[in-house]
Amino acid sequence: MSIVRPLLPVLARSLGSCSGLPLARNAHNRTCDENDSVNPNFVNRNPRNMEMLRLARKPQGWHLEASTPKYWYKLVLEQSQRHITGQVVHYTGTTVVSASTREWAIKQQLYSTTDVIAIENIGRILAQRCLESGITEVYTDLEKSKESSEKVRLFLSALTVGGICPKEASVISERDVHRTTWSHPALPWHVTEDEVLKEDQMKNAQ
Repeated sequence: MSIVRPLLPVLARSLGSCSGLPLARNAHNRTCDENDSVNPNFVNRNPRNMEMLRLARKPQGWHLEASTPKYWYKLVLEQSQRHITGQVVHYTGTTVVSASTREWAIKQQLYSTTDVIAIENIGRILAQRCLESGITEVYTDLEKSKESSEKVRLFLSALTVGGICPKEASVISERDVHRTTWSHPALPWHVTEDEVLKEDQMKNAQ
């Protein structure tokens, strides 16, 4: 070590002089150029940011229309004579996550692409892909046919075990934050999610 230490400064100066690179001691003295400046305007490019904060509005529809469910993400199950497909569709109509027995990686592991084992595995795979995409809550209208269909029951059970909640939380509105004087701007860090969930449970119980 006593022989190596004196050689380090000499080696650094020789490398700096040969390659034309500035030395480490002169790196802090250089002037800042346009690449070092920080942009004062920040644009969040995550399309699900406001939905994850529960601040984005759900589509309300028109007053003359029939009562339509309000959701951000809807769980869709399609069953045909040959294949089973599970999808999570955004309210704009875009398919965010999907899993189907048409995929060869899934199809080659199944004995049949239409039996109860196939639909249960589609639910497991769809739940894993939803969690990897950052989706933990979805709206579904399959609860109505869960009692009459064993396949639907197994599909929803696999999603629930996989960590997906088949019910979306409500939107945090300005009225929830300021009940008496809700003319003030709503700030999401002034209200906790547990308080809003507790109020939703009380409303559902009534």
